[in-house]
Amino acid sequence: MVNLSSIIAATALYAAAFTVAQGTTSLSSLSCGSKTYTKQQVDDAVAEGCKLFSNNQQVGRQNYPHKFNNFENLVFATSGPYQEFPIISNGVFTGGSPGADRVVFTPNYQGQCVYVGAMTHTGAPTNNGFVSCSEKSAGRPGTGSGSSTSSTTSSATSAPTGSNTASPEGSGAGRMASLGQGLAIGLMAWAFVL
Repeated sequence: MVNLSSIIAATALYAAAFTVAQGTTSLSSLSCGSKTYTKQQVDDAVAEGCKLFSNNQQVGRQNYPHKFNNFENLVFATSGPYQEFPIISNGVFTGGSPGADRVVFTPNYQGQCVYVGAMTHTGAPTNNGFVSCSEKSAGRPGTGSGSSTSSTTSSATSAPTGSNTASPEGSGAGRMASLGQGLAIGLMAWAFVL
């Protein structure tokens, strides 16, 4: 017979297993200017940036990953501190020209290095400024929808609001929390049926 404590422990293990990809769990693709990146390309860029950060290493003339101060007041899934790392079409950035597009991650969100958003120089109103990339989210199974597009946008000319953090309900971190809560409720209901 399954008891409640074993279900809670299993739920915690399940949620912990998916913590690494918190910010990309429902990401299908990413559009930065005219370029589109797959979820795998985003995951690869974030993994490389996180690995370099944790090893206290940097690559390229501009030393990536490096701190992103968010002077543009872009909205991300969590609060900072932020690091930026180039995302490129072929493989992961190892030096040379970084291109216009970046993934943004926070190196210590609840003990994990996680993707919080992406940005590009393409279309920015100022030299070396950034605008947010557009994220396409995969539809949830059973909802009848294949995909939906959600764009995290912010004006680089907007006045600071004191907070540059998106509501967790609309963010990757919030998506993961919702998944964990839904799983916990489902597992508890399953246990009571037994």
